[in-house]
Parts: sequence; structure tokens; C-alpha cells
Amino acid sequence: MTLLAVRNLAKAFGGNEVVAGISFDVAIGEIVALIGPNGAGKSTCFNMLNGQIRPDRGAILLDGTDIAAWSPDRICRIGVGRGFQIAATFGSLTVRDNVRTALIARHRAMWRCFRSASNMFTAEAGALLDRVGLSRVADQSCSTLAYGDLKRLELALALSNQPRLLLMDEPTAGMTRADRSAVMDLMLALTRETQCAVLFTEHDTDAVFRTADRVLVMDKGTMIAEGVPAAIRSNPAVRAAYLGC
Repeated sequence: MTLLAVRNLAKAFGGNEVVAGISFDVAIGEIVALIGPNGAGKSTCFNMLNGQIRPDRGAILLDGTDIAAWSPDRICRIGVGRGFQIAATFGSLTVRDNVRTALIARHRAMWRCFRSASNMFTAEAGALLDRVGLSRVADQSCSTLAYGDLKRLELALALSNQPRLLLMDEPTAGMTRADRSAVMDLMLALTRETQCAVLFTEHDTDAVFRTADRVLVMDKGTMIAEGVPAAIRSNPAVRAAYLGC
């Protein structure tokens, strides 16, 4: 069943059409990679999907509802999670308190000002940290974490909203090869467990072809190919535009 349906999505900046009328679907529980050279329009596409940028035209249908004009917080509340190229965490807080903060936002519990935040959602935060393998550093400041653990924490923060769709923009950027493999395996296991759909961008083609059920390829704002990893790897247009062979 289709969860996300993108139809004729377009965005221009200063007369330059960065995304030029692309269309694609993502099914429930499916892991889809969006790849392409730098400047292809991938990040702009992601920013439209979660409401940071409003498209010039086109539709973004989540379960049949067009969310193209919605704000990021409204889109988040209906179950769309987002991860960024640079991990976005509160460096002065502990790992556990970062997750608590995300849970407070999800439960709209900011009004409970008579309670200490350090006493809220302890069990739920602990369960999320267990799932991403961060229980060992739960009381450690985020500012002291290794980069691989920061990306694991970002995944926990995204999962705290119990998303139906997870948008991950270069989830392994800046990692060692070992960390890249570990984080992609974790994302794969968690999405299979929860049936959350995932759309991710990634420059590590090994990770893409090993993890994705299906691959979309953009170049110069247009969608030039889509299919299973084996077909994309051998596609002449993709090899010429992106794979460099």
C-alpha cells in the first residue's frame, strides 16, 4: 500500500528550477534511497516533503492527504520524522534528556511545568535508547559523543515520534566505514520491526545498494531512473550521471 505519493513536485530559486516536476511513491514498510550527484535537488526535495520549503507546484500525498502547504510541526505530528546531514541534538543535555525532550514535544507535555522534566518519560526514553544501542551513554553529555553515536541518537529522536515515514538525509555522513554499516543495519532492523517507511539520501553507494528495496535517481532536478538496486547499478544513464563508470 502506498504511504507517500509525490506528484509533479517542483521548486525554483531565482528562476533556476532545482526540482523540475518529479513524481514517485513510497509504500508502507518500504526503504527507498534517493541518490544523485551534488546539486541534483535531493535536499530541496526533502525540505519540501517535511514542510521546510513550500513547493511551487505539485502534490505531496500522505495517506491520500495533500500536505504540500503544511508547516513542519504539523507534518511531524501526523508521523513524518526527519534526520539531517549534520546531527541535530542539544549538546549541553545528556543523551537521555535529549530523548526526553523529544518525547515531551510529542506528548505535548510542555504545560506540565509543575513536574521536573528529568522525571518524565523515563521508561519510554530508556526503551528508545536500548533500541539504538545507546543505553551505555544515557547519562553522558551529547557534546562528548562520538559522531557515530550522535547519528544513533538522531535516529532515536526521530523514532520518538513513532513515525510512519522517516526522512533521513545522508544518515552516515562523516562516519567511518564500520559506523556506516552499523547505522544502516540498525535503521534497516528498526524499520522492518515497526513497518515505518523510509526515504533516505546517501552518497555511500555500497550502503544504498545493500539497504534499499528500491532506488530513485535524480540529476539536474529531474528523476532519471528508478528501480531495484541491481537494475539501477547497471542503468547506463545512472552510470553516466552519477556512478562515474
